[in-house]
Amino acid sequence: MKYFYINNIKFNYTLEFNNNFKADAWKHNAPLIEYCETLGINIPHYCYHKNLSISGNCRMCLIELKGSPKPIVSCAMSAKSCLNNGEIYTNSPLVKKARENILEFLLLNHPLDCPICDQGGECDLQDQSFFFGLAKKRFYSFKRVVSDKNIGPIVKTVMTRCIHCTRCVRFAGEIAGVEDLGVFGRGMQSEIGTYVNKVFQSELSGNVIDLCPVGALTSKPYPFIGRNWELKNVNSIDFSDGFGVDLQICLKNNKIVKILPGYNQDDNTVNWISDKTRFAFDGMFSPERILRGFVIKGSSQNLLPLSWKDLFEEIAYILYFQDHLARHFLKTNLLTIIFSNNVSNEVLNLLTLLSKKYSFVQLRKSEPSNIETDLESKFLLNSASNKYQLAQSKVCFLIGLNTRYEGSSLNLKLRHRYLKGDFKVIALGSAINLTFPISYLGLNLKTLTSVIEGNNFFCQELANGSNPTIICGSELFKRKDALTTSKLLNLLKKYLQSIDQEWSNINILNTSLNESGVHYVNTFKYFSEQDFQKSVGLYFIDTCRNIPNLRKTIQYHLLNRFRKEKSEVSFYLDQNGGLVNQLFNDIKKISGIYSYVNLPNNVFFETSGSYLNTEGVLKQTIKFIPSHKQARENWQIIRKLLSSSNFLSFLSEMKTNERVNFNCENIFNFKNFINFQYYAIQDLTNSNFLTTNRRTSYFDLTQGQYKTRQSKLIESKVRLWLDDFYIGSRDMYARRSITMIKCSKLFRTQNNNFNFI
Repeated sequence: MKYFYINNIKFNYTLEFNNNFKADAWKHNAPLIEYCETLGINIPHYCYHKNLSISGNCRMCLIELKGSPKPIVSCAMSAKSCLNNGEIYTNSPLVKKARENILEFLLLNHPLDCPICDQGGECDLQDQSFFFGLAKKRFYSFKRVVSDKNIGPIVKTVMTRCIHCTRCVRFAGEIAGVEDLGVFGRGMQSEIGTYVNKVFQSELSGNVIDLCPVGALTSKPYPFIGRNWELKNVNSIDFSDGFGVDLQICLKNNKIVKILPGYNQDDNTVNWISDKTRFAFDGMFSPERILRGFVIKGSSQNLLPLSWKDLFEEIAYILYFQDHLARHFLKTNLLTIIFSNNVSNEVLNLLTLLSKKYSFVQLRKSEPSNIETDLESKFLLNSASNKYQLAQSKVCFLIGLNTRYEGSSLNLKLRHRYLKGDFKVIALGSAINLTFPISYLGLNLKTLTSVIEGNNFFCQELANGSNPTIICGSELFKRKDALTTSKLLNLLKKYLQSIDQEWSNINILNTSLNESGVHYVNTFKYFSEQDFQKSVGLYFIDTCRNIPNLRKTIQYHLLNRFRKEKSEVSFYLDQNGGLVNQLFNDIKKISGIYSYVNLPNNVFFETSGSYLNTEGVLKQTIKFIPSHKQARENWQIIRKLLSSSNFLSFLSEMKTNERVNFNCENIFNFKNFINFQYYAIQDLTNSNFLTTNRRTSYFDLTQGQYKTRQSKLIESKVRLWLDDFYIGSRDMYARRSITMIKCSKLFRTQNNNFNFI
């Protein structure tokens, strides 16, 4: 038996490193500093980071090894090799003296900016100087001064405070994939910068603010706001993409000061978040936000501010009048409720009840989607986000999406898998930069047909590659030929399952937060030209003008593209975060709208609800910012509309209200029961539908028996819908964020027209 000692505490080397436990496999290649942290022994450090490569240049993590003539660097030493019959000491007099000397040299050229530094209170150099540093000064020479660099509107640089830990340099090259930062010069003249005047152009550039252990890199949009001990931290999720990454919101006086990445319990790491996630929240509290309800009647532009009682009276008159028309005169004047894919499951639940209560109310999505929703695996990201299944894959096929901007967390996993080697990425669509090399098959969906027919060189790689990963963008199913594309993907799925029955499923990357939840709750139709003609009123909930379907419908009307009959839309209800919808001005040119009612609702961080992300994980948020003035939550407004009748009654609390709260326990229990039945008989009998469906032949026998309609593909390019990462998304807040507007302006000046084909 082998033993080792850490600070005179005895450990069994065989049980720690030579066992066959899967949970202890990470210890074989773990550095000594990480292994000591798991034992509760914290070693001070600056340059070491768990998610970055080993640098070993700060020398703050020195420890004493028995028999060694000098201290060793714990971050660069393997725990398994160093502790083999060894003894180490982390608090010996030699280690303490070494730390004092290291800190003395680090503070030699460091300015005394602690009272005015944004990093004060959470600075590693400040804390470790207090515990391990000297109380006196021995050097009185002049401190060196380094000029600040302009690397963009996100990060503020004070390079005189830099201690050259190179965390930002390693992050830019290893994680972000944009090698714009580097170290140049030698000795006293060494600096960190871009060498030439350029910006650090990456969608993940804000993460260097959290990585920097000192105040050299801080937040440029919000300087001198508050200290760390003045802030209150609340957990929430991201609203800008379909993953809903865990976040940590910092509040001061009930106002959001900054957003930090949350802790990922699955990987035991801290998430990397995009700049939009970090800085787009100021668009929620834009000066354009209207916090009082008002009504515009007739052709006048006068705003009539009303209370909630008066607003609901206006809506109640409309609902009562339309209900009587439908009951007595059999005249169906429809009230169309148009919602986006960012509404919560509770709002969808209440809207479904409202449509069942009133026959003239119809629900419509703001965006078209012809995706199949009979099985969950057909609209979720099944295996691409699982690091264990992705590690077994050798081929990745991207169809019509840009993972760098549509799902930055997924792109980081693909890049991490590519850097490990033996992984090839092939894309079908426009030429893009994903920060790692990819091969392109073409721009047209005809190429996908050739792959399925076996007339493409990529077919051999799909057949020979183990566990190929296929990822499709949700925008692919918003084309006119989406049904044909679904048939092609189903054929590709059958071919791959005929080769390998253990192959997983095709992955769908949803770009909106609750797009999967919309597919999960119900099958909703999308807003079309026929709905516009038949509706007497439009009710918009969390929609914006940037949605192509709405914009195209309005523009076609303005150009008299459709029939010249005047639309019957007479009233317009707007519920879009207190921001006046620009669609109203366009619709008013088309139809004679009699009244416009603005319902001020809360923004994302002022509401509570549940969302189903693109991975099929239920994310929940809480309300941690009080409502301002007349603003109310979406479910409260719709609940009040439903409560106007005596047939339905609701409680005031959403948690105790079974009709309002989206209860998914019954659904999950039913799924577990189905899975139990499936796994219990999949190897015993062929009577199970899912089992027999997987083992059937991939030839479609019905083609020769019935006359089917010929499927056609539109011979157009698979274009990228997101041309501007900062303000081009479907959320309502980024386009009104001052920081995102500055980033977009800089992004457009730094790029040309030849980025996308």
